[in-house]
Amino acid sequence: MTSQPNERPGLSPALAALRAATQALHADLDRRSPLSRALTHADYLDHAERVLGWMRPLEQSLWPLWPDLDDARSRRGKCQWLLEDLHAGSRATNAVPDCPAAPIANGLAEAFGIAYVAEGATLGGRVLYKRLKASLEPLPLRWLQGYGEHTGERWSAFLRLMAEHVTTDADIALAQAAAVRAFASFRDWVLDAAPAEPA
Repeated sequence: MTSQPNERPGLSPALAALRAATQALHADLDRRSPLSRALTHADYLDHAERVLGWMRPLEQSLWPLWPDLDDARSRRGKCQWLLEDLHAGSRATNAVPDCPAAPIANGLAEAFGIAYVAEGATLGGRVLYKRLKASLEPLPLRWLQGYGEHTGERWSAFLRLMAEHVTTDADIALAQAAAVRAFASFRDWVLDAAPAEPA
């Protein structure tokens, strides 16, 4: 998690509401992320293990609800990205536990709220990839590469779908609450388990 996406004017009501509801949580995650400071290969792999445990149950429940099956197919490989990094670092992944509090969507509006967190992370990941790739070679940092050159395009497609499907006040409120749960569960599972930053 990092880098609150900068949006152009004319935000959809759903996106504006999600940004407002999660701004403080997002800032806290950015401040505490181990990826925002110098880190070793082991630090990165430890982080990737925790993210995998959070992402796996999320992906299993999220994409079956998605309104566009082709779009869902392009988005549901984030666990595979993490596994590629862990395998490259010779980490066994069969014992990585799933986060019991990972956000589970009960409907489409909640799915968009949760996906806002997972998809938004790909934007910041690209920035981190450019900064960390040389110091963490030979790890591929596949998780941070996200959708590669198509990351911005995939984010724009996500925003279009959300503007189309999350329109009522009730749905926007559901999406907001789901996004807050997603950020909070990520913080509790991923960052609270991480070693404290040296003083």
